[in-house]
Amino acid sequence: MNRRRFFQVFSGVAVAALPARWVPAALRRIGVVGGGIVGASIAYHLARRGAEVTLFEKTKPASGATANSFAWINATFSKKPRHYYQLNRLAALGYRHLERELGGDLEVQWGGSLEWYHEPERAKWLRQQVASHQSWGYPTRLVGMEEFRKLERNVEPGDVSAASWSEEEGDIDPVRAAEVLVDHARRQGARVVFPCEVTAIDQKWGNLTGVRTTAGDFELDVVVVAAGVDTAKVAAMVGIDVPLVESPGVLAHTKPGERVIDRVVLSPGAHMKQKLDGRLVAGMGFGAAPSNLGTEEEGQKVLEAGRKYLPALANLSLEKVTRGFRPLPKDGYPVIGFPEGAPGVYLAVMHSGVTLCPLVGRLAALEILDGVEVDLLASYRLSRFDSKRSS
Repeated sequence: MNRRRFFQVFSGVAVAALPARWVPAALRRIGVVGGGIVGASIAYHLARRGAEVTLFEKTKPASGATANSFAWINATFSKKPRHYYQLNRLAALGYRHLERELGGDLEVQWGGSLEWYHEPERAKWLRQQVASHQSWGYPTRLVGMEEFRKLERNVEPGDVSAASWSEEEGDIDPVRAAEVLVDHARRQGARVVFPCEVTAIDQKWGNLTGVRTTAGDFELDVVVVAAGVDTAKVAAMVGIDVPLVESPGVLAHTKPGERVIDRVVLSPGAHMKQKLDGRLVAGMGFGAAPSNLGTEEEGQKVLEAGRKYLPALANLSLEKVTRGFRPLPKDGYPVIGFPEGAPGVYLAVMHSGVTLCPLVGRLAALEILDGVEVDLLASYRLSRFDSKRSS
């Protein structure tokens, strides 16, 4: 396919002008493999454009990595280099547009995030990160203790060396958000099939013809592989190697209770947020999980670490502990687009899928249906791994 190059500035207004109900006849039947938040967003945006979309989910929508996500919407200090920051920044802004488009059903909580450190070296690092992101235009700044306490009256930060507030960040309930996107995809005509596992991707004379699944065979013009941690397995059906690494995460979830925090709190002990239903979610960072088990004991340790800075957390009791594996490409950056050697197959795997989902959904639909290559996604093609292996 002779794909045109295209740069789409994604903001709350600019994307509204994209075509809504026209699809080339040769690309009308599209399957999306994976009912997490990324697959749901792609299915919705494709269906909104008029494609005949079938969403395949192995168990039920939002039951995989999405259900185990902290679901913090941000383009903060880990989002580097600049092209990756820009991708996340535009995606976070994309939630503002998507909220309006879906009539407020997403229920995003906007309040920003508070982060602080006690140790001089960590405080120095935070000041540097704030200055760096400010130079890129990000709405983050250092705050003093008087402002800090106004932002979160129940947090007791201790002897703070440096604190920051990134004011335009937010969070969502990831399961509800994915379910909302699936529901709106249905309203646009998408078919949602689950439980349904894709067992083969069929090709004939070098072209995609469809997929075989546990629910039957489906003729397709394009298949989007957005299967989270199963992406590598599905892509291998057409001989494509997607290098993923294990990225386990453990979260403690409390029972519903009184409101104790109003924004994402990134304390030195635990990262915390509180959902609209009063449940508080806490995790000890977002690297490797501290153990191989999501046990109650582990959950209690996470809450204990949080209570050091949020004493009111003592009034909320542990309801469950979740442990899941996040889909993480080998170099930490998204893989998205049509790979070489697999006509009709489009890949979409990333962490954090929650932040990126509004942008990825819209731009994937643009690339698939309009035959363009979006410049914003140029750094995230699968081919980058081929060049590394050959160098």
